[in-house]
Amino acid sequence: MIQYFKIIRPLNVFVVAITMLLFRYCIIDVPDYIHYDFKPYLSDISFYILLITTLLVTAGGYVINDIFDVDTDQVNRPNKMIVGKHISENDAFKYYTILSGLAILGSFILMFTSRQMKISMLPIIIIIVLYLYASTFKKMMLVGNLVIALCSTLPILLLSFYELRLNDFDPAVVILFTQGIGLSAMVYGIFAFLTTLIREIIKDIEDMAGDDVIGATTLPIVAGIKVSKLFILFIQILTLSILLLITYYFLVAKIAIAFYGITLMLILPLLIQIGLVIWAKRPSQFRKASFVGKIHMVLGVLTLLYFAPGTAPHIFNQMFNFLAQLLSIL
Repeated sequence: MIQYFKIIRPLNVFVVAITMLLFRYCIIDVPDYIHYDFKPYLSDISFYILLITTLLVTAGGYVINDIFDVDTDQVNRPNKMIVGKHISENDAFKYYTILSGLAILGSFILMFTSRQMKISMLPIIIIIVLYLYASTFKKMMLVGNLVIALCSTLPILLLSFYELRLNDFDPAVVILFTQGIGLSAMVYGIFAFLTTLIREIIKDIEDMAGDDVIGATTLPIVAGIKVSKLFILFIQILTLSILLLITYYFLVAKIAIAFYGITLMLILPLLIQIGLVIWAKRPSQFRKASFVGKIHMVLGVLTLLYFAPGTAPHIFNQMFNFLAQLLSIL
């Protein structure tokens, strides 16, 4: 049974759970909001149904990915193989069917509890997308990378989609809070997208040997390691630029904790990763950069704790106003 547990990447699933819990209780549903007559649209019951459904979709995605990766894993990581070694492909597919079936059931339940049919359909759409990723998109240059990067944003975006519903009679404070939630989801979503895209391309470099065996056309195989490094560095510099802009806002606003927190938790690890990517020349040398990237992503999630007192709506609205004015001057 332990192999069935390992195949769903429990640590990664746990990070997804922590991300959704922190975003819910540090950004969307903070006790102090009640003083402003702001209450989340998504009830606690609906939230936990969404949480479990998302975790099932994530777990199923890892299983189906391992099923289609049997040939590449025999070359890239034979000692870590589960499907085809500890679990047969047939049993793994049955496991995937159970996980996905429960996720689909969760989506239908969510439609009734949240009364938001279109948004509640998204987990089902993601199941289809992850299947297509594992079977087809993963072998295509940049397509698979972009699909996974987009999927990494969904745990946060799904939560925010339920809250971004304004009515004509909503008071100004509710509009302010709703905008703050949307802006915070945008910031964390962009961070998740960019950092995941960086790691996915790095992993493609690591897996070049196995991907070449199955005829995949990933960026490193088509364009080579040097071009792939330049592309990774471009995304890293873009990510760094965004972080520096946010840091500059906190510096000007004299919010010292946030300034030093972003510098130490987000900018420093990214600089280390940039150095590792520049230094790396062989696929095996990119493993350290990938590991630092995973730490970087987890640290990004933990920054949500800073907003636990209920400061997110005010800070994100003020930050975007400040950055809009700054960019207009430039």
